[in-house]
Amino acid sequence: MMTDEYQELLNAHTAPGELFEYKEVTDSNGVTYREFCNPAIPSTLRGFLDFGLLHPDKDWLVYEDERYTYKEVFDKSAQTANALKAAGVEQGDRVAICMMNNPEYIVSFMAITGMGAVVVPLNSWWVPSEVSYGLDHCDAKVLIADEKRLIGLENNSDVLKLVVRPEKDSDHQEFNMFINNYSVEWPQSDFSGNDNATLFYTSGSTGFPKGVLSSHRNVLATLFSWLCYSTIRSKMSDGASVLGENTDGTVKEISVLHCVPLFHVTGSHSSFLMSVVVGRKIVMMKKWDATEALRLIEQESITNITGVPTQSWELLSHPEREKYDISSLEDLGGGGAARPPEHVKQMDEQFKAKPSIGYGLSETNALGTLNGGAEYLEYPSSCGRIVPPLTDINIIDEDWNILEEGKLGEVVIKSPANMVGYWKNPEATAEVFNGDGWFKSGDLGYFDGPFLHIVDRVKDLVIRGGENISCIEVEAAIYEHKDVLEACIIGVPDERLGEQVGSAIHLKPGVELKPEDIQQFLYGKIAKFKIPFDIRFYKEPLPKIASGKFDKPQLRKLFAEN
Repeated sequence: MMTDEYQELLNAHTAPGELFEYKEVTDSNGVTYREFCNPAIPSTLRGFLDFGLLHPDKDWLVYEDERYTYKEVFDKSAQTANALKAAGVEQGDRVAICMMNNPEYIVSFMAITGMGAVVVPLNSWWVPSEVSYGLDHCDAKVLIADEKRLIGLENNSDVLKLVVRPEKDSDHQEFNMFINNYSVEWPQSDFSGNDNATLFYTSGSTGFPKGVLSSHRNVLATLFSWLCYSTIRSKMSDGASVLGENTDGTVKEISVLHCVPLFHVTGSHSSFLMSVVVGRKIVMMKKWDATEALRLIEQESITNITGVPTQSWELLSHPEREKYDISSLEDLGGGGAARPPEHVKQMDEQFKAKPSIGYGLSETNALGTLNGGAEYLEYPSSCGRIVPPLTDINIIDEDWNILEEGKLGEVVIKSPANMVGYWKNPEATAEVFNGDGWFKSGDLGYFDGPFLHIVDRVKDLVIRGGENISCIEVEAAIYEHKDVLEACIIGVPDERLGEQVGSAIHLKPGVELKPEDIQQFLYGKIAKFKIPFDIRFYKEPLPKIASGKFDKPQLRKLFAEN
C-alpha cells in the first residue's frame, strides 16, 4: 500500500501557496466546508473555460470527419451566448439541450454556463412525453435539440426551439443560422460561484425524474478536486498519470474517447470539462460500438477512455481486438457503475492500459472516490480513496450515527460539490440532507482503511427469507465465469420467502449454457442461499439506464412476463 507516499504528496500539494491550498468557509446556511483558496482557481465556469485558450490551436473536438480547435469551439460558444442573449435569455434562465453527442452539444453547454444561464441537459433516451415534462418542469426558455428529439413537442409552444444538424427542411430555426451573425467576444455578465449553473435530471427508475440543481461552485469543486488527485497520482511511484506530461517532464499529447452521454455527469464532467484544463483532445462517439471504438483508438492514438465499465470490458473481450493497434491507451476509466473484480484482474493482464474507477452521484457532481494504479489492483472491489482535499465520506446507521471502520451502513458525503438541491422539490431535498451539509447517497457500503467499498443500493438488496443478499457480491461471483459478458441480480417475488435471487445473464457470442451450469459454478464461491434460483439468458446486452447501470425495473418486468 502507498498510504505514506500518497499522504506526503497530498500534504505537499495542499500546503500554503500551492494551487490546491484550501481553507474552511461557512456558507449562507451556516454549513462549514473546505474550499480551495488559491486565486488561480476560477470561481465560475466562465473563468474555467479560459483555460482552453492556453492551447488555442490544439485539436479539441473530433467528430466523424470534422475537427475543431480549442479556439474554434471557444469562439462558436461566444457567438452562441450572444445569440441567446439577443433572444432574451437572461442570467439564471434555463436553456435545455437534448441531442446525441456532437460538437454543438459542447458549444451550447459552454455558451449557456458561460453567460450565466443554467444548462439543462435532458436525457436524449427519453420519449417525447418525458422531454416535454422536463421542459415544463425546468421552465426552459430555449431548447437546442436534434431533429429526433424535437418530435412530439407541440405542446411546448412557449419554448424557442433550435434544431441542430437537420437532414431536411425544418419548422424550427437552424442552430448555425441562429448564431452566425454574432460576435466571438463573450457578452458582459456579472454572476458568481454561488449562482446556479447546471440542472441534470436523475435517471430514476420510478416516478418522475428529479432535477439536480448545482452552482458554479459545486461543479468547480469537483473539477479541481479531480485535478488535485490526478496530480498526486501522476507523481506516485507507479506513475498513474492522466495529465499531459511524460515522466521526463516533456509535454505528452493526450486524448479521450468520449463514449458516454453528455447528459450524464460522467460524460459532462469527467470527459468534457476535465479536458479543458489539461488540453486534451476529445474524440466523440454519438453511439457506442466496440468495433468503431477500436478503430478510433488506433486512428486517433487515444490515451484515455472515460465510460461505463461495460464498455472497457467489451473492448477486452472483443473477438477482433488483436487486429487493431491500441498501444496508445494508458487509462481505462470507469464510472456510473461498479466494475467486477475479475474484470479488473483480466484488464490488467491483457491490456497495456491500466483500469481505474470512480464513484460519485449526480447529486455530488460525480465527486466521491477514485481508485487507480497499483491500489486498484490490490483493492479491485473498492471504488477507492476519498478524493482530496475537500470531501468527507462517512458510513451511518438509520439514526445518522457514524459507524466505525468495517461496519456496513449508508454512505454519506459532504463537500462543496454537493448539489444546491432538487429543483422545485424541497421535500426530497430535505430527505437527503441533514442540517450540516451531509448528503445521503442511498448506497450501502463500508471502509477498509482509506478504501471505500460499495455493497449495494440501500433499497436494492435482495431479501430472501429475512437474509440480506448483496446483488454486487453475487454478480462478482458470476463474472468469474469465462463465458459471461454481463450479469445482473434482481429480487424475484416468492410467496414463501418474500424474494428469491434472480439473474439475467448475457453470454459471449456462440456460447450456450443452462441455468444449472451457472449454479454449479457458484457452489463453493458464495453461500448456497445466495445462488440464483431463477436464471435467464439473453442474446442481446442487458437493458441499462443512462448512467450505465442495469435497468432493474425493466428486467423485473421481463421476468414477471415470462
